[in-house]
Amino acid sequence: MPRPDILALPLPEGSEPQASLIDLAADAYRSQWPDAELTVFTDNDVEFLFDANPGVDRTVLAVGSPRTPVEPRDVSYQRGYPLTDRSVRRLDRGHFVPYTGGGGFGPNLFAQDTALNRGWSKEGREYRAFERRAVSAADALMFAFPTYIDTSSFPAFIQLGLMPRTRRETRTFRNRYDEEALCGQDRLTVELWGATDHQVGGLGEETVSVFLRKELGAQIITMSDAGMERTDGRQDLDIVAWLGDTLIAYEVKTTFTSRRAGTLNHAGNLHRPRLRRTKIGSRQASQPYAADRLGDIIDITADYAGIDVQVVVVDFELMALQFFNVDDAGRRLSAASPVMPCREAAEVALRRILDHRGYL
Repeated sequence: MPRPDILALPLPEGSEPQASLIDLAADAYRSQWPDAELTVFTDNDVEFLFDANPGVDRTVLAVGSPRTPVEPRDVSYQRGYPLTDRSVRRLDRGHFVPYTGGGGFGPNLFAQDTALNRGWSKEGREYRAFERRAVSAADALMFAFPTYIDTSSFPAFIQLGLMPRTRRETRTFRNRYDEEALCGQDRLTVELWGATDHQVGGLGEETVSVFLRKELGAQIITMSDAGMERTDGRQDLDIVAWLGDTLIAYEVKTTFTSRRAGTLNHAGNLHRPRLRRTKIGSRQASQPYAADRLGDIIDITADYAGIDVQVVVVDFELMALQFFNVDDAGRRLSAASPVMPCREAAEVALRRILDHRGYL
């Protein structure tokens, strides 16, 4: 199902913008839902276009000028708003017009993806930034136009629009991640844009595991859980594996939302990550750090002389990864491999995670 854009065409010349937006939204909505029973009303200084068809009862458009809230947030009312059971991802009770911009409750509430609402994902950060621009804009008109792909009140997408006096800005954001809502888009890209930093990191670890097995023929001994069930051992190092006759501990560093994601350094390598210092004073990927976590796997007493440790950088903007050697103190990294493509491994890793729990 296509995603309608009510600002795809210019507003009629000389028209009142708010009334024109309502007309455009009504036409776009009726083209998909011809049995709609549309009505217009105002609540809390926001004008709503609403489908009152029995069994549907959902907001089609919310439009108004953001202002400072005049009443405290009604927490008990908001908590009582019913959420759908159609999503395996966590949901919030979101606002079409943000509460900070004077948006109320009732028709202004909808089931919203938590990562989008709270700015926890890459797309969520852009959503929150858009809301902040709308709230801070003087004498601007803001609208929220949800796209529905079934008869539920759970929108698949939300088009936000901001219309100050001299320009207009619009952006459509994803709110659903089920198969019906993919609309022909690539699953891996969709999931990454909606993922929290923790989920991106977990996908990075799973991607390296797949790459080590399939591309390098490694035997995985242990992995951190990354939210997955493991039949092998579990510990605090990301991956421990046999590569040929060598036992190697791997620390995985994944980037997708940082400013350096999608770029190479002057030497043509992925950017080397900073290895954090732990509570006991050692740095990540250092020999003391590794030894402190390997006691259940190997004998670190007597003749133990250390273990090979590598850092694997995964850049999901470039869909590439690179291995780095690290010195015993965990301070200096040097490239141990060229930059290598990892999309295929990432797609396999994503399928594994989705098959296990239904969401990234």
